Amino acid sequence: MDMSHFITIGENIHCTRIVLAGGKSTVELPDSGLAVTFTNDGQPRTLAIPADWGELSPAYGDGKVKHIALAVHQATRGDSKARRDGEDYLVAAAQKQIDAGADFLDVNVDEYSNDPSEQVETMRWLAGFLSQRVDVPLSIDSSRVETLAAGLEACRKEVGPPMVNSVSLERTDAIDTIRRFDAHAVVSASGKDRMPADATERLANFEQIVALLDEAGMPREQMHLDPLVLPISTDPGNGTLLLEATAQARKRFDGVHLTGGFSNVSFGMPRRNLLNTVFIRLCVEAGADSGIINPIATPPAAIAELDEQAEPFRLARAFLTGKDMFGAEFIAAHRDGKLDAAVN
Repeated sequence: MDMSHFITIGENIHCTRIVLAGGKSTVELPDSGLAVTFTNDGQPRTLAIPADWGELSPAYGDGKVKHIALAVHQATRGDSKARRDGEDYLVAAAQKQIDAGADFLDVNVDEYSNDPSEQVETMRWLAGFLSQRVDVPLSIDSSRVETLAAGLEACRKEVGPPMVNSVSLERTDAIDTIRRFDAHAVVSASGKDRMPADATERLANFEQIVALLDEAGMPREQMHLDPLVLPISTDPGNGTLLLEATAQARKRFDGVHLTGGFSNVSFGMPRRNLLNTVFIRLCVEAGADSGIINPIATPPAAIAELDEQAEPFRLARAFLTGKDMFGAEFIAAHRDGKLDAAVN
């Protein structure tokens, strides 16, 4: 499969992202407590977790370190060493995705703070900081238009138009901001007041939002239609539904890109990376040419080289397409170690 034209939107610069305290990504420092490990310019480094981090990030009390939020905090509020470590952590996280093939970097700070004004200022700082240090455009991701605008305004324009994640019928107020900055956009199939139930509703919602974007003068090649990926753990038909919606949208909307947050499909299941990789392959076959993915875990090159005759691929495909209802065979194979040779 040719993945050379696939547009990768790297999803890892999110303040939701966690590593486990005491897990393989953390280490106990002899004089300053727990730290998150990382590599920068080939050198092992650590990002210290401040003593009051549990007060600032309640998830830490459950053993979860929101490491991107931690890096932003240290880069903007720490002492001189912590600032340098935080900055280097963010650059390293971005560069790893670029090296793995990211064409855009998705940036989200909504969970950094509950204060809308602090979200705006944090996005303005982070987008400006990253934009000056990487050579790919950013995808500004937020539930608030004010935060989107702050991020877009801070982006360095020389690397190409940025992206907005996302616009939909429930947030048409983002259209003016998207056009003002000549941005690409993830165009969600969400309805005005509810989620679509099936492929038909997704296509109907696309018809309305694409018409509004056309009217606003947005080029079709800057629209990345997202049919909304839902977990197969909640409904075994969700994989097939997404593939159907993608294939229909490819036929109906000339000139657009088809995308999705493909890792959503595997929430709650074992061997998530195998399921994600196979699902991206199936979505590309259905017409997708873009994706909001972790390119480090699911590099496009690995997707292109998947062996469709291998048992792990066939079991994952059957589960994703509803032929293995509720994944009984897939889970049994996982327990029996039959998927061990597959993508981790």
